[in-house]
Amino acid sequence: MRRLLLVLVACVLSFSARAKDEEEHPLRPADISSPRATLSSFVESCSVAYQILQSEGRELDSAQSREEVQRAVRAIQRCMDTRNIAEFRRDNMTKEAAVSLKEVLDRIELPKERDIPDRDDIVLEDGSKMKRWTVPNTEITFELIEEGPLEGSYQFSEQTVLRAQEFLERVRHLPYKEGATEGFAATYLSSPGTDWLARVVQRLPASMLERKAEQAVWQWVGTGVVLLISFVLMAALYTTGRRVSRKDGESSLLRSTLTLVFPIAAAFIPARAAAVIQEDLVVSGQPLYFIKFNLSLLTLFASTIVVLGVGRRVGEVIAAVPHIKASSIDAQLARLMSRLLGMVVAMVLLLQGGQHLGIPLSSLLAGAGVVGAALALSAQDVLKNIFGSIMIIMDKPYAVGERIRIKTYDGVIEEIGLRSTKIRLLNGHQAVIPNEDMARSDIENIGRRPFIRRVSSIRLPVDIPAEKAEEAVKTIEEILKDHEGMTPEFPPRAWLSEFGSDHLELKMIYWYHPPNYWDFTAHADRVNREILSRFRKAGLSIALPAFTTRAEDESGAVISG
Repeated sequence: MRRLLLVLVACVLSFSARAKDEEEHPLRPADISSPRATLSSFVESCSVAYQILQSEGRELDSAQSREEVQRAVRAIQRCMDTRNIAEFRRDNMTKEAAVSLKEVLDRIELPKERDIPDRDDIVLEDGSKMKRWTVPNTEITFELIEEGPLEGSYQFSEQTVLRAQEFLERVRHLPYKEGATEGFAATYLSSPGTDWLARVVQRLPASMLERKAEQAVWQWVGTGVVLLISFVLMAALYTTGRRVSRKDGESSLLRSTLTLVFPIAAAFIPARAAAVIQEDLVVSGQPLYFIKFNLSLLTLFASTIVVLGVGRRVGEVIAAVPHIKASSIDAQLARLMSRLLGMVVAMVLLLQGGQHLGIPLSSLLAGAGVVGAALALSAQDVLKNIFGSIMIIMDKPYAVGERIRIKTYDGVIEEIGLRSTKIRLLNGHQAVIPNEDMARSDIENIGRRPFIRRVSSIRLPVDIPAEKAEEAVKTIEEILKDHEGMTPEFPPRAWLSEFGSDHLELKMIYWYHPPNYWDFTAHADRVNREILSRFRKAGLSIALPAFTTRAEDESGAVISG
């Protein structure tokens, strides 16, 4: 005990000498090779932090003081086992446990230095190391770290860290020993984080300085004010964002981007509020963890919304590139891939954020699996259509503006969405077909034909003379020779096809390039008029279908036939 007190006094008196030594060896870590070394490193580092806090307050003006405090904090953290404590709680819990344990050590009777195990004492007869050592008559325990980067070292056990404030409450009635850092915990846990706030607190009545539920009354009041201001700002930004998004007129990329202001603010404001509550108001303990957890959760969800929103807008920016048509398959592919990428990033963000908040990865993955299974079952039709959209976008069987035939529908593609495809039918109606059906149905893409082929038959009388039939064929060939829209690869054809029961069929076929339907119909009209004119001049007649009229009386007897 006397030895530890001498160490404490010596570290205070030789503060400048130790700082010089640390400047020469800035990377030297705290010695935690044995319970004695860990206890000495902890006491020394807490004393350094206490001296600076007492002399300069929380707002450290000099770079040297800030560096000294950072070294002390790193040493204190190295002395404590916080591996299983949630990351967002780790820093605060380490500091709170440190000041509480230091207060406890300043009040209780410690064993003599020789009775605290050192390097030579921790090795047992069988060659193994001592698993743990507990300060006599206490529950303050040092445990051997058996895995990880600090394997073989000794730290304050996790339970000791978690119960540090409980230990302090149980020994608070005991007097300080000589050389103690008096009021360390009260100074750290209750003093404001900034000088101006400290001056305000000093002018408050005594009732505001009383501690209620682990915090001073002024801390509770300040916390309420910070939370109220935060929610008012978020509500104002949310209302503004809604007004911008609902504003009349055509939507623009700028207006779409402005709608992200609220989720960005919702991600920033809670984080800033948590920092003010923690660093300026110096709220600690369970109230801080509860407030910080919920604000961090709000920040996490808001950040996820921002990521998803950015993914959608990146897709719109890519689709707006000049050489990509806004309604083309490429634009739809850009939008879809950007949204999928945004969803992946959002999922990773949720998993990482959940781990930061102390939710085990296995629980997060299990929860994601359950949620995913539930969504897959409840939204399987939606998922089928989304996968159908992916198949359509990858295969590109049609594009916006092309005419297709599918099932009983014949029309022009008007829009390709994530769930369905819209077709403007030739009669003016709009058909909306799920992409699942579009992906698995046979599609005739008329819009991609390289030409329009016309196949037509002319009925000649069955008793027409052979020379007249030959003249009819030559007439058709002359009319179609070098016709409009012809290419050498596709010359026209005309021939006597077959005999019918009441006619001789003359078949003609030709191909029209390019496949402009209305130009084709105009050309077909001119061909038909020319055929009628030439046939009339040549005395060639076109056979009409033969009709038979049969009349019966009431008894069924044939009257005429």
